[in-house]
Amino acid sequence: MDAVRITNLVKKYGLVTAVDGLSLGVAAGTMFGFLGPNGSGKSTTIGCLTGLLDPTAGQIEILGHRFDADSADLKRRMGVMPETLGLFEPLRAHEFLAFVGRMYGLDEGTVRTRVTELLDALELTDSSKTLADYSTGMRKRVAFAAAVIHSPDVLFLDEPFESIDPAGVALMKEWLNRYVKQGRTVFLTSHVLETVERLCQEVAIIATPGKLVWQGDITTFGREGAIVYDGQEFDALEPLFLHLTGERHVDLKWL
Repeated sequence: MDAVRITNLVKKYGLVTAVDGLSLGVAAGTMFGFLGPNGSGKSTTIGCLTGLLDPTAGQIEILGHRFDADSADLKRRMGVMPETLGLFEPLRAHEFLAFVGRMYGLDEGTVRTRVTELLDALELTDSSKTLADYSTGMRKRVAFAAAVIHSPDVLFLDEPFESIDPAGVALMKEWLNRYVKQGRTVFLTSHVLETVERLCQEVAIIATPGKLVWQGDITTFGREGAIVYDGQEFDALEPLFLHLTGERHVDLKWL
């Protein structure tokens, strides 16, 4: 079964088309990388998939059920770490996570236990600071904790590792790998292609405006050494990505 299925998704902002007829499927139990250049429609797509944005056209299915902004039952089975993080900055970390846990319907005992465990693991135990006092990396840790606190079936992560230190990234990767082994699904974006190549089993690459240019299994890189596309062999994700999205060479004489 596909955990996520998109059919002819279109999102327009006035006369500007951000996503143009995107269709793809993500199998359950997959670590899925959703890649593209800046401005190609990645965050817009995730916004539509999670109910933060209303699509202009097309159909979305989550866990085998049609999804829209009013699908409350499906939203409870999803975790979301948006690009904007969505934090209430006047709150402290434990207050915000407790609020999120209750919003997802967790009982008070579970909320207390999970908030304590997440704060300890992610080194967010300083209760004297509000979220506004945190660095960007610390706020991202809180946003990640909020996305996973209710143990969702599908997890949407928009640039989850950006600004987080190596120890924090390593812990998050460990959790995500275990999460997928349990049969659940991660849909993530990242500009760090080496991380995606090591972490994900499958990747979709889009180009402006939100058009799918390639989707496939990238474990081939480690197992067979190369992916053949358009008559060329690619031995890593980065050269394939650059080939598909338009590699640029600009010679600055003064640099």
